[in-house]
Amino acid sequence: MNFPEQNLAEDWHVPICEGGKTLKEVLKEMQPFKLKPNDVPFIIKLMENPKYHFGFFPGAVSLLNHDCIHAILGRGVLPKDEAFVIGFTMGSTKKMTKLKSKIFLFIAKYLYPEGYKFKEEEAWVFKMGAIAGSKCPANLSKVDFRWFNNWTLEEIRKKLLIDVDFLRLCYILEKKRFPESRESDRLICTI
Repeated sequence: MNFPEQNLAEDWHVPICEGGKTLKEVLKEMQPFKLKPNDVPFIIKLMENPKYHFGFFPGAVSLLNHDCIHAILGRGVLPKDEAFVIGFTMGSTKKMTKLKSKIFLFIAKYLYPEGYKFKEEEAWVFKMGAIAGSKCPANLSKVDFRWFNNWTLEEIRKKLLIDVDFLRLCYILEKKRFPESRESDRLICTI
């Protein structure tokens, strides 16, 4: 990724209080920095992509669905954002056990390449995401987001019964825990 694209990716995020954009609009915003399938390291494909997935960890989704989940959860694409999105997606399956969580976090900490690794802070955010996802009635790994292209983010959250108040609480806790974190700081918006 070249420098301008890197800056776009680091700055991009649609807060949960801005639910009026359509999914199509948000995905278009991501185009300049969106990862292509060939850009994703193999170990990450193996853990998170249904085409490569060996089935031990729940919540494998396509890159498109992963991007959609970033948008509906109001997360950017920085490391803590990734950790929350992956945790939420896995948690929403209701199949994420403590053992699977520990194994996944070990792999993300020690086997993921630099730039993708989960350090202690990302591990905490992942766990918070998994808890939040377990409260979501919809299994996000089974949602075909192509059907929601022209829906607003707010409409999608309502349809999937995503508790925005609970997300805000998670984001407030994250911001308090990591006050120096750029991605944690920008989660909270005034309404």
